[in-house]
Amino acid sequence: MRRRWLRLAAPLLAAILLGSMGTSGVAAHGASGASGGRWDLLRAAIATARFHSTVQASRAGYGGFPDGVPLHECISSFDNSGAMGFHWLNGKNLTTDLDPTKPQVLVYEPDRGGKLHLVALEFVVFKGDWVAAHGDTTPSLFGEDFMDSGFPNRYDLPEFFALHVWLWKFNPSGLFAPFNPNVSC
Repeated sequence: MRRRWLRLAAPLLAAILLGSMGTSGVAAHGASGASGGRWDLLRAAIATARFHSTVQASRAGYGGFPDGVPLHECISSFDNSGAMGFHWLNGKNLTTDLDPTKPQVLVYEPDRGGKLHLVALEFVVFKGDWVAAHGDTTPSLFGEDFMDSGFPNRYDLPEFFALHVWLWKFNPSGLFAPFNPNVSC
């Protein structure tokens, strides 16, 4: 049943993504023109659609952070301009080879009953690893440069680059903004 749903939903999702992006200039790292970025966004959506089920996400190697680690909680902005949600990491994807179909982090928003809903993807690479592999450049996907977290940061992590992609919940702040005012913890 789920495969049938995905097979039926994929063309609709493609039409929505390709139609809603217009000529936004979104392009993937290494792709020529906006159409490359649109296809990479579509590829990311198709590859992660099954992760609306946290059971499927767990089976694929994603999981929440343990208690006591700063990222174990639902992340909200300091200025009440929105939230990210709960971050589920797949440590196998923490490499310097960025692939739009293999996000390092899935971002979930809790509903009032505590059930988690997939709202965004996050692509993450540690800055030291990136610079060692690619020199003093900034990583990018979908034609968007990653944000540098700096150090120290609120997550008590080494400096890292990150890019949020709000594929699964509309973000009025933008598809690649770090916080979404429509998300709450």
